Amino acid sequence: MRMRRLCVVFVAAGALMLLGGCKKKKPGGGTGTGTTAAPKKGTGDAPGTTKPAAGGLPADTAYASGNTKGVAMALEMKLEVPGLDKGPKGGDDLKAAQAGSVFKQAMHVDDKRGRMVFQTKDSYIPEGTELRYDPSKKKYVLADPGKKKYWVMTGSELGNLLEGGPGMTRMNYKIEVTDGKAKETVAGIEAALSKAKLSFDWKVKAKGGEKTGKITVNLDIWHTADKKFKAEWGDMMIDFLTVPFQDADGQKVVDELKKKINFPVKWAMEVISEGGGGKSKEPAKAPKMVTTATSVEVKDLPKADLAYPPAGYAAAEGPYQFGKGGQTADKDVLGKIPAKKGKPPKDHKPPVDPDADKKGGAKKGG
Repeated sequence: MRMRRLCVVFVAAGALMLLGGCKKKKPGGGTGTGTTAAPKKGTGDAPGTTKPAAGGLPADTAYASGNTKGVAMALEMKLEVPGLDKGPKGGDDLKAAQAGSVFKQAMHVDDKRGRMVFQTKDSYIPEGTELRYDPSKKKYVLADPGKKKYWVMTGSELGNLLEGGPGMTRMNYKIEVTDGKAKETVAGIEAALSKAKLSFDWKVKAKGGEKTGKITVNLDIWHTADKKFKAEWGDMMIDFLTVPFQDADGQKVVDELKKKINFPVKWAMEVISEGGGGKSKEPAKAPKMVTTATSVEVKDLPKADLAYPPAGYAAAEGPYQFGKGGQTADKDVLGKIPAKKGKPPKDHKPPVDPDADKKGGAKKGG
């Protein structure tokens, strides 16, 4: 199974924590909204907001300054593929994926806002990119600190963005949550295991007609009932864990998890994909993605770090696009990426400038 397929399956099933880790294959563009005009002050707005320009969000004046009590977490994710060393050569790509599959993110949550910072180098979501959430809005903000731009997306739009293809429609959500007997100490916190089985049917329109299938997610969650972690903080964590389910039909999945799960500090996700029109009739079972908190601290957080959208950012024009070194990298930027040292292969040919005809002809080389 190709690495891109692994990333797609995990994201489609709600493995948000893998967003910054797909290094080998490039997902497609997605939806975005916005304008570069600065927000203007208006009347009749809700307290703590100012009226935005068309396509943008109100400035989050309620989180402009001061501190808020919340949780700061460091997260580490790893791909686990049991038995790879015994597998055939065809599994070499998976072995390489597992060997370099440790990804890092930071999480900050309080009662009303959440923020994830991607900290993995050389991934298609550049290091420092942020995802912010306000549950009252039911939409996520993907923010590029380099460009000071943000994109606003629903959970399903964010999932489709990472799938890199036509928009997937999800339906018939189901969930079962059972308490396990295992306990574990994670980042110094005693946590109990609960097991959740989530599933949904999907369909997508393709050139050859409509394709359908089913995805089942087996999710092990270690969570703590320690009273120092407020229920609202645990709910915010669930909102980040269940991004593609944040629509009207999937809300029952989110609500059920919030009723059964306290504050999560570790989770392991295994995804089984069925259908889709592939040659194999057997369900496709992906490796397990395990996310573990390496540090958890209850502390005062700067409100500005959680503002939705970030202060000083403008809504982006056009869709969010992935690319090493920048989400909106074009041919001029790509042409400046330094080549690796050493002699090129014998069959190597230099790239042809697509605008060469306008400049007087392409240079030849071998």
